[in-house]
Amino acid sequence: MTEVSKMPMKEYLAAPAVSASVLLKLLDSCPAAAWYASYLNPGREPAKDDTDASDKGTIAHSLLLEGDESIVQIINPADYPNKDGSVTASGTNKAIRQARDLARLAGKIPVGAEDMDEIRRMVHQAKHFLSDCHATEPAIYQSFALEGGESELSVFWDDDGVPCRIRPDRLSKDRKLIVDVKTTAGSAEPDDWGRNHLIRESQYVRAAFYRRGIEKTFGVRPDYVFLVVETDPPYLASLVGCDNRALELGAEKVDRALRTWRQCAKDKVWPGYEKRVCYYDTPQWLDATAFDAEAEAWAAKSLGGQA
Repeated sequence: MTEVSKMPMKEYLAAPAVSASVLLKLLDSCPAAAWYASYLNPGREPAKDDTDASDKGTIAHSLLLEGDESIVQIINPADYPNKDGSVTASGTNKAIRQARDLARLAGKIPVGAEDMDEIRRMVHQAKHFLSDCHATEPAIYQSFALEGGESELSVFWDDDGVPCRIRPDRLSKDRKLIVDVKTTAGSAEPDDWGRNHLIRESQYVRAAFYRRGIEKTFGVRPDYVFLVVETDPPYLASLVGCDNRALELGAEKVDRALRTWRQCAKDKVWPGYEKRVCYYDTPQWLDATAFDAEAEAWAAKSLGGQA
């Protein structure tokens, strides 16, 4: 079973299939936690991720990938004055809170006018960065051309009995390239982002799962690149790839997670954590820290005695 379609995000998230996030939950936590977050849990509540940072990222995605502002409801504090006619600069009076709530009920993302201007500038800089890549990274540049790729295409496949799904941010027309757009309040410097996000957040596992889905569906094993954009001026951007070792390790983890999922689904048993005392291995750096502290105390005492 394979299916490729354009569908609303809400419909995609409700589809009965395993996502990269669920597999990461299984790997980083346990099968019970993965089951709870999956479509198999009839009591599962949709994840709510409506912080200001996530809202800005979602809007930036829509503008960069689709050129679409229809998901946005701009909230201008001047349109919601207090009873005395004054304007709440923080945008948190009752009328504004109600307007934001109504926007979400209508399926839109409420955002302040100034924040929206910042997002537009950020997206503009990201597009400018991509245009400058036409000589250095022509495949990435071409994938963002009007006819060079597709954005947020929902892909479903059966992985030896496990229904799976992915939704690449940008997939080239020839299916040989996936570009994953990430916004960050931190640094987009490649080494910094690679260390703090690619590795620590297991983004390389997500990349391996997406590559697997495209290969299973289209018979092509794509390259996978992150377009990282900073959310603060001057809105710097970078391109970060996964080296072969990271992709190999990611593929091994995906294999293990899917094997575990199949077995748990077959047995209808989703284990939690170990039912025994577990001991965390004390890292070597902790011993070094304790030694340094002891040496400093001894030195201070010795110097005090000489005085």
